[in-house]
Amino acid sequence: MVTGYTGRLLRVDLATSRIAEEPLNLDYAGMFIGGSGLASRYLYDMVTRETDPLGAENPLVFMTGPLTGTNAPSCGRFAICARSPLTGFWGEANSGGIFGPALKFAGYDGIIITGSSPKPVCLEITEENVNLKDASHLWGQDCYQTQKIIKDETRKPKSSIACIGVAGERKSKIAAIMNDHGRAAGRTGLGAVMGSKKLKAVSVSGDSRPKLAKEDTFIEATREAYRLLKNDMTAQMFRLGGTAIYTDIGMMYGDVPVRYYTQGTFDVSNLTGGAMEETILTDIVGCYRCPIACGRKIRLDE
Repeated sequence: MVTGYTGRLLRVDLATSRIAEEPLNLDYAGMFIGGSGLASRYLYDMVTRETDPLGAENPLVFMTGPLTGTNAPSCGRFAICARSPLTGFWGEANSGGIFGPALKFAGYDGIIITGSSPKPVCLEITEENVNLKDASHLWGQDCYQTQKIIKDETRKPKSSIACIGVAGERKSKIAAIMNDHGRAAGRTGLGAVMGSKKLKAVSVSGDSRPKLAKEDTFIEATREAYRLLKNDMTAQMFRLGGTAIYTDIGMMYGDVPVRYYTQGTFDVSNLTGGAMEETILTDIVGCYRCPIACGRKIRLDE
């Protein structure tokens, strides 16, 4: 087995409700490192120019990389890939939180989902079992409600859930896939692909840890990486102001899509990290093993 990986993938056919495990292709894993690279290689074998992005034949792939689930700093992200309904080409989005590590802890490097279910379903993955469950009662719920209901029903408050809201259900071509409350895999409309398959949510939980080839050497390297991050100016800026710290800088550089780049600038003084801290900020949060903690919790009184 290639260390850093679990060596297993899940294949799920929603049309037949068939769930199967398969060994990770080690040649692919060695040549296409990282969740996006590995997913692209698998998708290359499965799609053609005729593949309908919103058709049952379009695979939806959740994939992790070799550092996902380890103590390496800022390496807890995961990729979701498919043919994009927004562009018709390669569709890729990634997200933070704990979903990627949780998938590894459940014993899988990735999930390849094909087919389309006749009714809304939720895929529940644990170390012991993988099940498709009816999600008709979740159809129409937003992402926050969906995550809460699933955690209450499964009695797994520490599980991680990736799901779609009403936009994904309606196959909006800009729909995101949300996980861990408000984390978003927001690019290329992959929420619409999930909605086209009637897949409302994927829930994962587990406690296994990926094996490392040279654990002592790895620990030394991660300590050095944490030290470098602690002293890195950009990392410090994002920790202090969150991702919103870039809002006014990006506006100055013309890098903010004001009305989808049809307008030059607009006043962002109430959207900056500093403005947030002064008015609505309650806490800062980080993704799995990320010392930067650029996420923000806020309180809206209205």
